[in-house]
Amino acid sequence: MNRTQKRINKIIIANVVFLFSLLLFGCQSVHQNLKNFQFTCLHEADIFPPLDPEADKWFKQAVQLSRQDNPDLKRIAQLYRQAAEKDHYIAMGNLQVMISEGDAEPVAGKLPQEEVIDLVERLINMEIPFGYYIMGTYLQEGYGVEQDENAAFSYILKAAVMGNPEGQYVIGQKFMNGQVPELYRLDLGRMMLTCASKQGFSQASHRLGMNYWIVDENYSQALFYFQEAVKQGYSLAAFQLSEAFKTETTSSSDYLGVKRDLERVRRYDLINDEIDRNPRAKFPDINKIVPLPPAPLPEWDGTFEYKKQAQ
Repeated sequence: MNRTQKRINKIIIANVVFLFSLLLFGCQSVHQNLKNFQFTCLHEADIFPPLDPEADKWFKQAVQLSRQDNPDLKRIAQLYRQAAEKDHYIAMGNLQVMISEGDAEPVAGKLPQEEVIDLVERLINMEIPFGYYIMGTYLQEGYGVEQDENAAFSYILKAAVMGNPEGQYVIGQKFMNGQVPELYRLDLGRMMLTCASKQGFSQASHRLGMNYWIVDENYSQALFYFQEAVKQGYSLAAFQLSEAFKTETTSSSDYLGVKRDLERVRRYDLINDEIDRNPRAKFPDINKIVPLPPAPLPEWDGTFEYKKQAQ
């Protein structure tokens, strides 16, 4: 048994408290073992260790280079490596992505998947929640490790419990899936996605909006979470709100209980266009651009706050 597999086995055993003896009592299904699962919302950023200032400087240089046209991938990887040597966990995460996607060469003497798994294991040793999530995805794919769905689930659950929003989104959706009645716990699923949404995870915000809209016809909650998703840069939510303000017809598939307002439509369309141009766009000033009713529309000069902050 290699070092990586031993580490995976240790994590599975450590997660017994969350999986309710999933592996110790293999005759029980994952669904059965999650019946009494309880969740406390933690935010990943709250447990991140402090960053070395010099490493963070290198990391930020790499990020700036990555946003240029025709970025120098070799230089970016070099800066991430320098930062990773000083335990900059975000640089480590970005570097393993570059290597796995073929945008950076692995260190001499290692295959890409070997160095990727080494980097992810370093994140796990540092107790970085997203390290557990990344390992879970690689276990699902069988990338660099033996494919193992149970171990993948265990890692992603561990990430969710530690505060990782991606993990909370993945596990939360399992509880919101009405097609699996033995696992269906809607309140718990919504709680997990709300925790992810509060960390700025746009997919969780949008999924909550869809769920409140379709399951409960709770238009106010649906509008709230769609607006959160727009603020977080999710283009589909901007499109849906644009469509909602085009109609007052209750039979329309776009109906969200709001009055027709073509100026709101125009502003959401402009936001959608901005996201298309820059997928990293965020809109912390959304309520200064297009607040939800009953708030009146303010004057707006057509500019976006995130661009000003970047200058």
